[in-house]
Amino acid sequence: MKKPFSGWTLSLILLISVPVSQADAQRLIERDKMLNPLENPAVELEADQTSWLTQFGGWGAFGSQVLSRDSDHLWYQELGAYAEIYRRGNRTSLAITSQIEFIADDSNDINFSPRAIFWEEGLLLTRSFDSFTLQAGYYHRCKHDIDNLDTGQERTQVFGSALARVIFPFTLYKKNDARFSVQYDHYTIAWEDRVPEAFEQLKPRWDQLQSSIKLNSAWKIQVGRTANLYLDGYSMATIFEEDIYYLGKFRVELGRSQQAGDIRFGIHIEHLADSGIPVQPKSVTLAGFGVRIMTIGSVSL
Repeated sequence: MKKPFSGWTLSLILLISVPVSQADAQRLIERDKMLNPLENPAVELEADQTSWLTQFGGWGAFGSQVLSRDSDHLWYQELGAYAEIYRRGNRTSLAITSQIEFIADDSNDINFSPRAIFWEEGLLLTRSFDSFTLQAGYYHRCKHDIDNLDTGQERTQVFGSALARVIFPFTLYKKNDARFSVQYDHYTIAWEDRVPEAFEQLKPRWDQLQSSIKLNSAWKIQVGRTANLYLDGYSMATIFEEDIYYLGKFRVELGRSQQAGDIRFGIHIEHLADSGIPVQPKSVTLAGFGVRIMTIGSVSL
């Protein structure tokens, strides 16, 4: 049994003090999630038991940035999946994962015009200890424009990073009802192309990306037999050769947990000072409503 990491003062700071900054940072698809295949309560092995292709899971999301947005954002869709290819007891897991984030604006006659797609795939090793969980892996990420031939502009990004993450369970109201994680990414690939070339030198210069540090927190509050209130957020610092930039998000959701998984409806606000979409980088504060479905126990709380 994991021991809770408790302390009201620290816990509340982590959950409600999610900074929203007027600066730039990278748009990771998993930025607001903590993926941990060992959290799935439906999978239990003996301590010395080895299993291959033990479980499959993931999440999906759809919503609108109707409360605050720019000309590049109105609709969003996320799809993510993982496959646990190796598991040793309930302590060690190796999984492959892939996810996409699709963005659409309202620039056509049906108010739904595909604008950009972000893509990630990675390998994630997880090792659980009594009071925390360690993770390490490598992720490949890229971004591409959609339906942009008539604009004469294009922005393409490719990244690759080795990551390390530690996840702590802690207690706010009920035992282990919250999670906090710290993640560090070291970038081995950082490439960006902007067309026209006149925009190449505008900051942030993503070819100068070196590393990033991200904090996540999540709190699950039971409000009924199967109903829960969820509070979560993240804060992230991105380190370039000459600058450090920040971004953050806060979300409130009401959802229901069933054996097949969770369904959640919520409201969110997020600041992305460089959204990664226009060739001339610009900031955006996004706020709106959305729905999420996910494998129970494996993603956040």
